[in-house]
This record gives sequence, structure tokens and C-alpha cells, in this order.
Amino acid sequence: MYKYGILEVMLAPHGKRRREQTVRILKMVALGVLLVGIGAVPPPWAIPRIIRELVSKDTPEDRKRVRRKILDLKYRGYITESGDRYLVTDNGRSILEEEDLWDLKIPTPRRWARAWHLVIFDIPAEKSRFRIPFIRHLQGLGLVFYQRSVWIYPHPVEAAVREITNFYGITPYISFVTATSIGGAIALKRKFKIL
Repeated sequence: MYKYGILEVMLAPHGKRRREQTVRILKMVALGVLLVGIGAVPPPWAIPRIIRELVSKDTPEDRKRVRRKILDLKYRGYITESGDRYLVTDNGRSILEEEDLWDLKIPTPRRWARAWHLVIFDIPAEKSRFRIPFIRHLQGLGLVFYQRSVWIYPHPVEAAVREITNFYGITPYISFVTATSIGGAIALKRKFKIL
């Protein structure tokens, strides 16, 4: 695992992940778009478009900011130079893989199967640094806090949650339960709009 995970996974106050620009740059490096020195693969007409993708305007100040960000990513070990190209390191790939987890969706069937799907976890102290990112992912998927270390959803969640737990290496500490009757069902039905 890479060492910057927990702080960078936390959601920013306005709801966006703080490392949006980091991810954009890493994706460009992974695609081979950024070159050492000039910042982008020729043709020259592509450079302003790439800069606009990373910042709002193509100004000298914005170009400096992008160059500083690239140097910061190199310093943090997310990218490395190889000849005239940047390459994504294992740490950088880990960030991209984690970013893909934020795009996970739980398929919603047309009809509710009248079953509740619970995710129960007991993450040990040595893995506790993954607790907050894991909970943030559960929230992002739409699960609702039911009680301590128990989250609930009205549709099957196991496949999406397993992808997350596999990434963090916490799969052995997660259990899945399907129930047809639970306390507080009426409030939950209202919350999930399945009345």
C-alpha cells in the first residue's frame, strides 16, 4: 500500500476529493501524454488543451503551477522520469486504482426484492488506517449507517464492497448479511425511497 492514502481519500468540505488534479496528471502520464521538459507530447496545439484540462486558464502562472505539481508528484514518488517521458510508479498506480473505486456503482433493480443487505466489519488495530477510507466508500455507494460497524442497503452490495475490501486488504474482516426483517425498516424504506 502507498503511504499517503488516508489523508488524501478524505472528502474535501465541498464534496470533492482533494487530489483531483493529482489524478488528472497521473492519468495523463499513464497514457503517455506528458513528456519531461515540455509538459506534453507535441503537436504544440495540444499543449494549451492539456493545460486547460489541468487548470482553468492557459496562463504563464497556471503553467508554472502545473510544473510545480508535476515536480511534487515526482518528489512524492507517484511518477518517475524515464528518458524523455514520465512514468507512473507503483504508488501512482495505487492512487489511480483507488480513484477507480470512487466510480463504483451498485446496480439498482427495478423492483426491490424485499431483502436488506448489511455490511458488518471489525477491522483490527493494525489495519485501522483503512477504516475511514472504507467508510467513505460505503457512504459514496449510498449505504446508510445502521449501527456501530454495520451499514445497510436495500439491494445487493457484495460485489462492489468486495472490490473495495480487496484493494485495502481488509476482506477477512468484513461480513455480509441478507435479512428480510430488520428494526427500523419503515424509516429505512423512506430513506431509500422504496415504500
